Amino acid sequence: MPRNILILVFFIMAGFLLTLWLDQSRNYHKNQPQAEMTEQNSSSHPKIPDFEFITLDGQKHHIKDFTGKIVLLNFWATWCTPCVVEFPKLVDLVKGNNDLVLIALSSDVNQTAIEQFLLKQNQDTQESVRASNILIAKDNRGAITADIFQTYKLPETIFIDTKGRMARKIVGDTEWTSEEIKSFLQSL
Repeated sequence: MPRNILILVFFIMAGFLLTLWLDQSRNYHKNQPQAEMTEQNSSSHPKIPDFEFITLDGQKHHIKDFTGKIVLLNFWATWCTPCVVEFPKLVDLVKGNNDLVLIALSSDVNQTAIEQFLLKQNQDTQESVRASNILIAKDNRGAITADIFQTYKLPETIFIDTKGRMARKIVGDTEWTSEEIKSFLQSL
């Protein structure tokens, strides 16, 4: 009988601590801004380090290959709810504009999850993703996401200007078709 009481007390305490932890976590996220935008002034834009990535179709690319174009380097994952919400919006922003390149770099562990995610997208998004200016890749072991860009909060998007420099970073989902974003892109 005393053993059963100890087990019951243990589970009550564990439930209390879990509830306390979840409540603190919820309050932390509630106080965080929806999307964090940081912008460097044009004279202090840091140069993006060169890195290599391989798209889902096996094509090898270097970030320096896109000099002369505006690049949206998006860090995302299929298990990240805000990433899933923003993905079609990013595709809509880039489609039909060959001066813009979207590099969607997924933190998913396996490529199958990414491919299944793409198959679940609406027909328009599925067709747009096949465009030459939309590149989807898996970041193997976080070599780019965490090691180069120290990105741990998804989604995160880095705007890279035509000279290969970081012009702005957005952490979280945003309204990608807003006038503010369109105006910023035109200023690059």
